[in-house]
Amino acid sequence: MEEGAEGSGGETGEFTFAATPQPRTSPRRAAAAAAAGPPSLADVPDNIPVSISAFLRCRADRVHLACLNRHWSRAVRGVGRAPPPILRPLPELPPQLPWLIFPNTEAPTFYSLITRRHHRLLNLPLDVRRARPCGSGDGGWLVLALDSRHGYALYNLGSGERIPLPPEYRNPRHVPFPLVVRAAALSAAPSPGTNYMVAAIVNAAAGDTNAALWMEGNDTWFSPWGMRAFRLEDVIFFNGVFIFVGADERVVTFGPVHSPDGTVFFARGDYDMQQREDYAEDVGYGARMRRYLVGSRGCLLMVIRYIYDGSTLTIRVFELVPMEPALVDAALSRVTWDLLGTELEGRMLFLGRGCSRSLEVAHYNGFQGSMIYFLDDGFVAVPSADDRTVYSFTDMGRYDMDEIATRPWPEDLYPTRSDNAPPTWWLH
Repeated sequence: MEEGAEGSGGETGEFTFAATPQPRTSPRRAAAAAAAGPPSLADVPDNIPVSISAFLRCRADRVHLACLNRHWSRAVRGVGRAPPPILRPLPELPPQLPWLIFPNTEAPTFYSLITRRHHRLLNLPLDVRRARPCGSGDGGWLVLALDSRHGYALYNLGSGERIPLPPEYRNPRHVPFPLVVRAAALSAAPSPGTNYMVAAIVNAAAGDTNAALWMEGNDTWFSPWGMRAFRLEDVIFFNGVFIFVGADERVVTFGPVHSPDGTVFFARGDYDMQQREDYAEDVGYGARMRRYLVGSRGCLLMVIRYIYDGSTLTIRVFELVPMEPALVDAALSRVTWDLLGTELEGRMLFLGRGCSRSLEVAHYNGFQGSMIYFLDDGFVAVPSADDRTVYSFTDMGRYDMDEIATRPWPEDLYPTRSDNAPPTWWLH
């Protein structure tokens, strides 16, 4: 009842309750209750935590509930005591949106879009807290640049499993170079029997970038010829191959090929790329452009952020489309980037170097289509007022394609900077 409503007991909205007679308790029951001690969460029937869990849409909230005590953990995991007849199996979680990770050496956190809540990332090893995430993969896997000199590893945020990666890459002449990864993509979540691979954009001499590829079991990364000329900006694994895109918007692919003798190598694929009509106008417009590759509904998308004075003001989405070949017997497929306009047709995009995703809005209640979420994922840190080098979280938000406008996101941004790495996605 609202304040001041009729029958509220006064103009101030206060309520008056009559005293309720209390039931009488026999001395025998009182003595038994005193001997049993105070009530405990362990005494709660298993169906209670299971029923509560059914209302929790985010996996992090269910984990927190299960961590309340071991009895509730066993009940939620379905290994508790004999269930009463009313107990039903725990409903499956709805599809999970990516969680936003805010790295920090002291107190790393992540943000859930579904619940709009921040959570602490607890019990991470010290070297993982100090590490710089270079890319994310499904199943909670990260590619980490560790604090040790040129040390790298795959790390699973859920299980704590760690897979070391080689610290150097070699060109076709087998000359070794120290590994400095800017962005990385995984072909699959590492698991027994899975031949997973990693592709990375790495620093090269004179400020250039290069490509590096690694297969499970190899003791070094391989760098193919001719990739420095692309000025690489992003890489993803899509339709069975790694795809790189450069500043001139050309793409090149690398896919695994099994030779008759059982060895596996990467086969390169190039395209006869026809530059889009407004490319020169874009480049000369004065904005800093950041390109991302996204696989969506069987098609390859390129998303461009246009950054003015440190802030993203515009985002455009292009689709790679085939064209008629220049010659009947042309060896390369002729393609170009076609502007999609302002409609994503029921999709929302999450941008991140090496880990961009396209998700269907119909699978997530309460979310809108044609929305693009982007991070402040610049590789270069900036000095702070207290003489420390930090990464800023200021240029991040969501872009509404329908309204052609950028909105702050998360609305309750916390924290605002990191002392070791830009933010990244935790993919499920």
